[in-house]
Amino acid sequence: MGIPMRAVLVSSDLMVVSRVQGAATAGAVSLFAVATAVAAIEIHRTESLDLVLVDLSAPSFQISELVDGLKSAGARAPRIVAFGPHVHEERLAAARAAGCDLVVSRGKFFSDVDRILVGLAN
Repeated sequence: MGIPMRAVLVSSDLMVVSRVQGAATAGAVSLFAVATAVAAIEIHRTESLDLVLVDLSAPSFQISELVDGLKSAGARAPRIVAFGPHVHEERLAAARAAGCDLVVSRGKFFSDVDRILVGLAN
């Protein structure tokens, strides 16, 4: 078996972390969960992440700074998926403008999390 895919989840919501960790375990994805953009960028520097999942529901950072930091921190940029409540249209639009590979509502993210973890990380 090859090297497992490496992903990081940026979220301070323990329920989100728990749900994504379950999907990651089922998909044989090595998942790091962090609460800050700085931590995600640092992990990418050392682990060369395949995928970064960003919870936009309570950001304490600017998504554009996270995306720029990830793209400049490693040999290759990870795929970046941002998700948040559909009513947070400005945050979702900011994630699209920042260059995230996929931006979806929270509901869509959780209905597709298995596919996202396995499909986008490759």
